[in-house]
Amino acid sequence: MPEQPQVSVIVPNRNRREILSRCLEALARQTHPSFEVIVVDDCSTDDSPQFLADFAENHPGLDFRWLRNDVHLGANPSRNRGIHTSRGAFVAFLDNDCIAEPEWLERLLAGFVSPRVAAVTGRVDDPPPKNIFELTFKGSHRVHGRTHATRLVAGNMCVRRELLLKHTLDEDRAAPSADQNVSGRGDEEGLFLMLRAAGHEQHVVPDAIVYHEHHYTGRTFFRQAYRGGRSAARLGYKYGLRPRIELTPLLLAYIALVPGIWHPFGWAISALSAGFFLAAILYNEFLRKRKTVGEVLITFPVLLAYYHARLAGYVVQGIGLWCGRDRPQRVRLR
Repeated sequence: MPEQPQVSVIVPNRNRREILSRCLEALARQTHPSFEVIVVDDCSTDDSPQFLADFAENHPGLDFRWLRNDVHLGANPSRNRGIHTSRGAFVAFLDNDCIAEPEWLERLLAGFVSPRVAAVTGRVDDPPPKNIFELTFKGSHRVHGRTHATRLVAGNMCVRRELLLKHTLDEDRAAPSADQNVSGRGDEEGLFLMLRAAGHEQHVVPDAIVYHEHHYTGRTFFRQAYRGGRSAARLGYKYGLRPRIELTPLLLAYIALVPGIWHPFGWAISALSAGFFLAAILYNEFLRKRKTVGEVLITFPVLLAYYHARLAGYVVQGIGLWCGRDRPQRVRLR
């Protein structure tokens, strides 16, 4: 048995053998001296199991293990299974379509500057976009600042293991998708909220970089938007969050059109709400995603369609929750 590792790296996988091989080869080149890698294969139907067995045999110097789910469970149940079998005091998470720089793990751990820091998250860079959908999605995983984090990114984060055993990752979100190019689950958002409510600090480490090799077509892009809307509604219900700032004005803009049939006041409310919606998404595109004016102009029609698909998912899931269908158990945030 290898000596106790300082950190365990957990990688969930389903039917991604080709990109998984690049992900693991990058982990094998990490500069940090004390870590283990745990792959949780989520009942893959490709040759991932054979590849993982071969990888373990071909890398005897790497502290490497892999587990396999008997049925398809989804990313977070796979991550939670990996957490319970991990041995490190810290647990780092990497998606199987993310390629880590050699210093990634070392830099993530350097972010735990005091015992008050519960989690750190790093930077996710997108590959050069190959189509309008990838250009529209560009920057969606970007984090900001150098100290306190306003979010965690599931594909590039590290958390103290003792806290993960107490604050587990959500398993009652949308059902897992068989299409690995579609997620929209916001897997890490519940963990961020629980750690923040418990008074823990969460930091950004911008030089802990991974490259996200995730590609979109029109079909996968809009399915991602729809599932993301559904996931946002479930998250809001479970944790008692306020309505989404980017979706509520858009919904209100359409609702206000109904009284606008009889009174101009409805049209005014609709126009004002649409203005708030546009301001919110432009703020996100320019200041959070750091897109250029040209990129925003090119992608704007697709962006509008994206948010309408996201709103559709949000409303459908919201109606289902209101009717009592498939409600997650509520969590009270202190």
